[in-house]
Amino acid sequence: MTDIQRFPCVQCGAVLEFAAGSHALKCPYCGAQQGIAPPIREIEERDLLATLANHAPPAMEPDNVVHCNSCAAEFVLPPHIESSSCPFCGSNVVVPAKPESRILPDGVMPFVVDERGMRERYRDWIGSRFWAPNNLKSRALQKNEVKGIYVPYWTYDAFTTTAYTGQRGEDYIEQESYTDSQGNRQTRSVTKTRWYPASGTVQVPFDDVLVLGSTHVPTKYADAMNTWQLQHCVSYEPAYLSGFSAMRYDVDLTEGFEAAKRKMVPPIEQAIRYDIGGDRQMISWMETEYSNLTFKHLLLPIWSGAYRYNNRIWNFLVNGQTGEVRGEAPVSPWKVAIAVILGLIIIGTFLYLMDKSG
Repeated sequence: MTDIQRFPCVQCGAVLEFAAGSHALKCPYCGAQQGIAPPIREIEERDLLATLANHAPPAMEPDNVVHCNSCAAEFVLPPHIESSSCPFCGSNVVVPAKPESRILPDGVMPFVVDERGMRERYRDWIGSRFWAPNNLKSRALQKNEVKGIYVPYWTYDAFTTTAYTGQRGEDYIEQESYTDSQGNRQTRSVTKTRWYPASGTVQVPFDDVLVLGSTHVPTKYADAMNTWQLQHCVSYEPAYLSGFSAMRYDVDLTEGFEAAKRKMVPPIEQAIRYDIGGDRQMISWMETEYSNLTFKHLLLPIWSGAYRYNNRIWNFLVNGQTGEVRGEAPVSPWKVAIAVILGLIIIGTFLYLMDKSG
């Protein structure tokens, strides 16, 4: 059984919640605030190989049986949930991680965008979707359709050395003769390429390659968020989680590094092409060695939303630091039909005028 952390208000006894955009906890009932002590240490990179050698990934973990210190109730949380609320008294709770089985967070990015700001960002985003139905744009998000979540991420640093073989293509112009549609002989310039063998070594450093650490978040939206300002992360402090949900990673350190290596491939290939030079490049073989490997385990803030429209669930995410929105929106069939009709009218008019002028 796991005891949970609470942050009681010294004035009324209610549970304090982290106030987005600040470094303080705030009581949702009496409004009292309590500052969060500034971090006493910087976030440090951890040695990846040493951690992998000394840390066995946890086996399938059972659900957490949690004891609420506020109302004495016991309830169950899935193993991927680190912060939630008591279903009986509503107290905001943080479940301490088990250091012997999990890698503890090194840092956290506190929420900057609060719920009101998130709704404003979402309204602006959905309003910019030209093809979205008008009644969706005027529809307000319901309270239960959105939730603030701290999502686990890994960041990886590496220095890569890649040996490669390939070919360098150099273009040249050649004149060739051909017969046109009228049967006349013509001459035209044609670009051709001479290929030469190429080989070498390139070195590319990587800093903070970001990898999502949870399979419970829509990956295509989370991966598309590219506005994180990781320099504003602070060392991990459970108080920042109060009032929000928080996930534990289920993509382990090794899986995350494999994903990071896949993200490193395009920049390495770009460096190889630059090293080969010429007008065109072909890469036949490449092999990469990784050194100076370090990592961090971070919790980053995301507003996760889902709503039902026309018997389908539509998901979206809002970056809790920058307000960036990613997701899908339904398309109005009426708008599409009108656009098609207008397009056909324009094409028909153009063809008519061309025929008439001919």
